[in-house]
Amino acid sequence: MTPCRVCRATIDAPAYQTPAPALTSINTLVDVPTRVYVCESCGHAQCDDIPEIQTFYDQVYRISLAGDDHDQVFAVETDGSVIYRTDRQADIALRLLDIPRGARVLDYGAAKSDTLRKIHALRPDIRPHVFDVSTDYAAAWQGWVPEAAQATYSVPAAWDGTFDVIMSYFVIEHVPDPVAFVRTIASLLRPGGSVLLALPDVDANPGDMAVADHLNHFSEASLWRVLADAGFTVHALDKAAFPGAFFVTATRTDDAAQNVPAPLVERAVTRAEEICRLWKDAAGSLDRQAAGFAGRKAAIYGAGFYGSWIYSRIRDTVRLAAVLDRNPHLQGGAQFGVPVLPPERIPDDIDVLFVGLNPLKARDAIAVQPWLHRPGLEHVWI
Repeated sequence: MTPCRVCRATIDAPAYQTPAPALTSINTLVDVPTRVYVCESCGHAQCDDIPEIQTFYDQVYRISLAGDDHDQVFAVETDGSVIYRTDRQADIALRLLDIPRGARVLDYGAAKSDTLRKIHALRPDIRPHVFDVSTDYAAAWQGWVPEAAQATYSVPAAWDGTFDVIMSYFVIEHVPDPVAFVRTIASLLRPGGSVLLALPDVDANPGDMAVADHLNHFSEASLWRVLADAGFTVHALDKAAFPGAFFVTATRTDDAAQNVPAPLVERAVTRAEEICRLWKDAAGSLDRQAAGFAGRKAAIYGAGFYGSWIYSRIRDTVRLAAVLDRNPHLQGGAQFGVPVLPPERIPDDIDVLFVGLNPLKARDAIAVQPWLHRPGLEHVWI
């Protein structure tokens, strides 16, 4: 049994579990099983804590530190041009938030804070602040965030109740206590201040359910619940602007929490349990198909979570020769010691391509790449 991180109801047993190792969002393996619990009371899904979690985020977890311009790919246009994640996030924030002139804006869990830096370039009137639980990103803040507006490990008491806007990009899914996280954000906002949270939408990106360091897998129902309980009124919950993610804006009002509609909770529970069954079926299917290609030369498409998950299951079965990815920042490097190549450079002697993409989008993404459809190349799908 385990308590729900959002509503504290008791969850009797995991809806999905698989033995160690578990895979993190930075494609590292940790020696713990993967267990997913679904709360029938509020529609939240969650995983066990990972070991030494504070040390993990302080000393191990690294996002886009390979270079000053390193970023993650959001989308690839039909002409081959790449749209990067932080550019898209900045566009969405400026559309969803009404940021007052001269506003004090905090990036909470900032990492390099490239999104806020790009917003600041378009809105030089705002006063940017950054906070993170590691000092590793401090070099990226220099030159555009004043020293007094930077904080690591703990937030200065003088910042309480002073911010007009707080934004937090893909952080809340990592924290062991999301209720305390949101209440801390509320305490840092002035009355009437706004928050923007970006976080994975497991409904649209089922892979998130198996990410070891994503301790929380929010549904619309549980996200509404955690914000309302902290005194926020939700203004927008956008699932379309960034496929696979929620972008939610809310205002600190300190009103009494509103009840989440029961049908929203019921749908969340049903969908979470469906995704857990998907992972059970996917693991069995992948193992069987990999056995059929034992000893043959293979490639994986996708250097992200799905591709890494495939690698963790087939590494001892096939001869993996390449990982294919459209992100130019990854090409020329290696993933688990395997070279990362652009898809159009897939070696001619590859027999099988394991497609490591969101299964809701994978077939469309592969269909438009003719070099992945040569005669004799077989595809394995999640």
